[in-house]
Amino acid sequence: MNDALKAARSNTPRIDTDRLWARHMELARIGIVEDTGNCRLALSPEDVAARDLFAGWCRNAGLTVHSDRAGNMFALRQGRDSNRPPVAAGSHLDTQPHGGRFDGISGVLAALEVVEALNDAGIETEAPLAVINWTNEEGVRFAPGLLGSAWYAGRIGDEELDNIMSSDGTRFADDVQDSGWRGDMRPADLPLDSFFELHIEQGPILYDSGAQVGVVTSVQGLRWLDVAITGRDGHAGTTPLDSRQDALLAAGAILVALRKVGIAAGADARVSVGRLTSMTDGPSTIAGHTDLVIDIRHPDKAVLARLEEDCTQACHAAAREYGCKADVSRRFAIPPRNFDGNCVSLLETAARKLDLDYVNLPSGALHDASNIAELAPTAMVFVQCREGISHNVQEYAAPQDLAAGASVLLHAMLERAGIASVE
Repeated sequence: MNDALKAARSNTPRIDTDRLWARHMELARIGIVEDTGNCRLALSPEDVAARDLFAGWCRNAGLTVHSDRAGNMFALRQGRDSNRPPVAAGSHLDTQPHGGRFDGISGVLAALEVVEALNDAGIETEAPLAVINWTNEEGVRFAPGLLGSAWYAGRIGDEELDNIMSSDGTRFADDVQDSGWRGDMRPADLPLDSFFELHIEQGPILYDSGAQVGVVTSVQGLRWLDVAITGRDGHAGTTPLDSRQDALLAAGAILVALRKVGIAAGADARVSVGRLTSMTDGPSTIAGHTDLVIDIRHPDKAVLARLEEDCTQACHAAAREYGCKADVSRRFAIPPRNFDGNCVSLLETAARKLDLDYVNLPSGALHDASNIAELAPTAMVFVQCREGISHNVQEYAAPQDLAAGASVLLHAMLERAGIASVE
């Protein structure tokens, strides 16, 4: 055993639970909603304030902070070997409109706490470390979601990225420039050795089982379909029921049909509609046009493709039944992703070393890790959230659970990066 490893064992780095929690609570003061929630949409003034606070913490921890065209933030801690690519961890700081204090935020703050713990222990790593905040993971102001990591992974080009419009009518390139976080880094300037993402589970498996952490083996695939339903506007008082081409009624039939498609595909299938809009908003008007977005998810690529086809056919059939036409187009698709076996093993080993109860599980939600897995070995660690509640102001993760997940992250990253020296 070399001298650095001997010293590290006698000076084991430890997560500071109180510091990690205090930073969650300080960030939660920005964009507060209903006392316990947050609204910090991507590149909004609230998001920019959170970014600036985070950047200050990083600089105080001795990190250098950089950004790229997408506004992704990279806080770097030097390693002994500056030629090695960094071992990275992070998530996102933007939230849902009525979101919680932990979704995404915990992954960014846990990665920073890993660095702080190593600083406290005086440990220098062989490889550099990077703490990352990805832009617009939630996809609320700008669509699609996972936008910053998608650009970094080459799934979206420069021009397409720049010209994406926000829900309030602003251009992405202008907003990221105004935020002060548009940098000149390119993905090739910072290739990653590996990427780890800590996240609250956003589901009930850990909470119900009592497991302290989850080691994530895969992320299921996603497809979004845009559906435009065309009928004919009409007067609600004068048009007989059997003479109508009611696009809103057809949309209702489509919702029912989509649920049947999802159930028929088995327990792993997810088929949802969370956005339905009508071109007319008069209580006495028969709607002549409606639009909706279908969210389809499944861990198996072949089943996901079949679900897309079955949902498309269900839309056409239900629209015809009510004298309407449905045009269906795919907005975007993300394939199912298996995480790197070595990175998964590092997380498992860390959990066992820390004597934590853990389970292996897939992720039902998408995460930036699914994009980065195309470029570098990647894995995720989940922590409990109370009753599985997320995207909700009641979202809650206990301090000790956040610290447990951060401890797993710390030991996995340290093993991957290697110990160079101990003060």
